[in-house]
Amino acid sequence: MGKIGNYELLFIIHPDLESSIDKILDQVRSSIVKRDGKINYEENWGKRKLAYEIEKNDVGIYVLCYFVAPKEKVTKIEKDLRLIEEVLRYMILSYEEVDEKKGQDEKADKKKEVTKSTKKETKKTKSKTSKKSERERMEQIDEKLGELLGKEDNDKNNPKGKEAKK
Repeated sequence: MGKIGNYELLFIIHPDLESSIDKILDQVRSSIVKRDGKINYEENWGKRKLAYEIEKNDVGIYVLCYFVAPKEKVTKIEKDLRLIEEVLRYMILSYEEVDEKKGQDEKADKKKEVTKSTKKETKKTKSKTSKKSERERMEQIDEKLGELLGKEDNDKNNPKGKEAKK
Protein backbone atom coordinates (compact mmCIF):
# COMPACT_ATOMS: atom_id res chain seq x y z
CA MET A 1 0.00 0.00 0.00
CA GLY A 2 1.30 3.47 -0.98
CA LYS A 3 0.62 6.85 0.52
CA ILE A 4 -2.79 7.23 2.10
CA GLY A 5 -4.81 10.33 1.28
CA ASN A 6 -7.95 11.94 2.70
CA TYR A 7 -10.79 12.35 0.23
CA GLU A 8 -14.22 13.89 0.05
CA LEU A 9 -16.73 12.33 -2.33
CA LEU A 10 -19.96 14.04 -3.31
CA PHE A 11 -22.22 12.20 -5.70
CA ILE A 12 -25.72 12.64 -7.09
CA ILE A 13 -28.10 9.73 -7.50
CA HIS A 14 -31.05 9.60 -9.90
CA PRO A 15 -34.12 11.00 -8.05
CA ASP A 16 -36.46 8.16 -9.07
CA LEU A 17 -34.29 5.63 -7.23
CA GLU A 18 -34.99 6.95 -3.75
CA SER A 19 -36.47 3.62 -2.64
CA SER A 20 -33.38 1.65 -3.68
CA ILE A 21 -30.81 4.14 -2.38
CA ASP A 22 -29.37 1.63 0.11
CA LYS A 23 -28.39 -0.71 -2.72
CA ILE A 24 -26.63 2.13 -4.56
CA LEU A 25 -24.86 3.29 -1.40
CA ASP A 26 -23.66 -0.28 -0.82
CA GLN A 27 -22.21 -0.33 -4.35
CA VAL A 28 -20.32 2.92 -3.71
CA ARG A 29 -19.12 1.73 -0.28
CA SER A 30 -17.94 -1.60 -1.69
CA SER A 31 -16.01 0.13 -4.49
CA ILE A 32 -14.15 2.21 -1.87
CA VAL A 33 -13.52 -0.72 0.50
CA LYS A 34 -12.54 -3.02 -2.40
CA ARG A 35 -9.75 -0.54 -3.25
CA ASP A 36 -8.33 -0.59 0.33
CA GLY A 37 -10.26 2.51 1.37
CA LYS A 38 -12.01 3.19 4.65
CA ILE A 39 -15.13 5.36 4.96
CA ASN A 40 -14.91 7.80 7.86
CA TYR A 41 -18.21 9.65 7.44
CA GLU A 42 -21.27 9.46 5.24
CA GLU A 43 -24.25 11.82 5.02
CA ASN A 44 -27.33 11.66 2.84
CA TRP A 45 -28.39 15.23 1.97
CA GLY A 46 -31.63 14.08 0.32
CA LYS A 47 -33.28 15.49 -2.79
CA ARG A 48 -31.99 18.87 -3.94
CA LYS A 49 -32.44 20.99 -7.02
CA LEU A 50 -29.65 20.68 -9.56
CA ALA A 51 -27.93 23.75 -10.98
CA TYR A 52 -28.71 22.45 -14.47
CA GLU A 53 -30.56 19.46 -15.93
CA ILE A 54 -28.71 16.16 -16.01
CA GLU A 55 -30.29 13.42 -18.13
CA LYS A 56 -33.60 15.36 -18.16
CA ASN A 57 -33.68 15.59 -14.34
CA ASP A 58 -33.74 18.87 -12.45
CA VAL A 59 -33.42 17.24 -8.98
CA GLY A 60 -31.11 14.59 -7.57
CA ILE A 61 -30.27 12.83 -4.33
CA TYR A 62 -27.00 14.18 -2.92
CA VAL A 63 -24.71 12.03 -0.79
CA LEU A 64 -21.51 13.23 0.90
CA CYS A 65 -18.82 10.80 1.94
CA TYR A 66 -15.37 11.24 3.56
CA PHE A 67 -12.90 8.41 3.16
CA VAL A 68 -9.21 7.53 3.25
CA ALA A 69 -7.59 5.47 0.51
CA PRO A 70 -4.24 4.90 -1.15
CA LYS A 71 -3.56 7.69 -3.62
CA GLU A 72 -2.92 5.34 -6.54
CA LYS A 73 -6.31 3.63 -6.05
CA VAL A 74 -8.46 6.77 -6.35
CA THR A 75 -8.57 6.59 -10.15
CA LYS A 76 -9.91 3.04 -9.88
CA ILE A 77 -12.59 4.24 -7.43
CA GLU A 78 -13.54 6.96 -9.95
CA LYS A 79 -13.78 4.32 -12.69
CA ASP A 80 -16.09 2.23 -10.48
CA LEU A 81 -18.30 5.28 -9.86
CA ARG A 82 -18.51 5.94 -13.61
CA LEU A 83 -19.76 2.39 -14.13
CA ILE A 84 -22.60 2.74 -11.60
CA GLU A 85 -25.46 3.90 -13.84
CA GLU A 86 -27.57 5.27 -11.00
CA VAL A 87 -24.89 7.87 -10.14
CA LEU A 88 -25.56 10.94 -12.29
CA ARG A 89 -22.48 12.92 -11.24
CA TYR A 90 -19.67 12.59 -8.74
CA MET A 91 -16.72 14.61 -7.54
CA ILE A 92 -13.76 13.43 -5.48
CA LEU A 93 -11.65 16.05 -3.77
CA SER A 94 -8.42 15.55 -1.87
CA TYR A 95 -8.01 17.44 1.38
CA GLU A 96 -5.53 17.75 4.20
CA GLU A 97 -6.75 16.96 7.66
CA VAL A 98 -6.46 20.06 9.81
CA ASP A 99 -5.68 19.76 13.49
CA GLU A 100 -8.49 21.76 15.14
CA LYS A 101 -6.37 22.70 18.14
CA LYS A 102 -3.61 24.02 15.89
CA GLY A 103 -6.15 26.06 13.91
CA GLN A 104 -7.57 27.54 17.10
CA ASP A 105 -4.06 28.44 18.32
CA GLU A 106 -3.35 30.23 15.04
CA LYS A 107 -6.61 32.16 15.33
CA ALA A 108 -5.76 33.16 18.90
CA ASP A 109 -2.31 34.38 17.79
CA LYS A 110 -3.84 36.48 15.00
CA LYS A 111 -6.36 37.91 17.43
CA LYS A 112 -3.55 38.91 19.82
CA GLU A 113 -1.68 40.62 16.96
CA VAL A 114 -4.78 42.56 15.95
CA THR A 115 -5.39 43.58 19.57
CA LYS A 116 -1.79 44.79 19.95
CA SER A 117 -1.94 46.85 16.75
CA THR A 118 -5.27 48.43 17.77
CA LYS A 119 -3.86 49.35 21.16
CA LYS A 120 -0.88 51.02 19.47
CA GLU A 121 -3.18 53.00 17.16
CA THR A 122 -5.36 54.03 20.09
CA LYS A 123 -2.31 55.27 22.00
CA LYS A 124 -1.22 57.32 18.95
CA THR A 125 -4.60 58.99 18.60
CA LYS A 126 -4.81 59.67 22.33
CA SER A 127 -1.42 61.38 22.30
CA LYS A 128 -2.47 63.56 19.35
CA THR A 129 -5.70 64.61 21.01
CA SER A 130 -4.04 65.33 24.32
CA LYS A 131 -1.76 67.86 22.57
CA LYS A 132 -4.70 70.06 21.75
CA SER A 133 -6.48 71.22 24.77
CA GLU A 134 -10.17 70.75 25.08
CA ARG A 135 -10.64 74.49 25.06
CA GLU A 136 -8.89 74.96 21.71
CA ARG A 137 -11.02 72.27 20.13
CA MET A 138 -14.19 73.86 21.46
CA GLU A 139 -13.13 77.23 20.05
CA GLN A 140 -12.58 75.72 16.61
CA ILE A 141 -15.99 74.09 16.73
CA ASP A 142 -17.60 77.40 17.72
CA GLU A 143 -15.89 79.18 14.81
CA LYS A 144 -17.07 76.61 12.30
CA LEU A 145 -20.56 76.70 13.73
CA GLY A 146 -20.60 80.47 13.50
CA GLU A 147 -19.51 80.34 9.87
CA LEU A 148 -22.23 77.86 9.02
CA LEU A 149 -24.93 79.78 10.86
CA GLY A 150 -23.76 83.03 9.30
CA LYS A 151 -24.09 81.57 5.82
CA GLU A 152 -27.60 80.35 6.61
CA ASP A 153 -28.62 83.79 7.87
CA ASN A 154 -27.22 85.42 4.72
CA ASP A 155 -29.11 82.96 2.54
CA LYS A 156 -32.38 83.67 4.35
CA ASN A 157 -31.99 87.45 4.18
CA ASN A 158 -30.83 87.48 0.56
CA PRO A 159 -32.80 84.82 -1.36
CA LYS A 160 -31.34 85.77 -4.77
CA GLY A 161 -27.88 84.70 -3.65
CA LYS A 162 -26.42 88.22 -3.52
CA GLU A 163 -23.94 88.79 -0.72
CA ALA A 164 -24.96 91.18 2.02
CA LYS A 165 -23.00 94.42 2.24
CA LYS A 166 -20.96 94.85 5.38
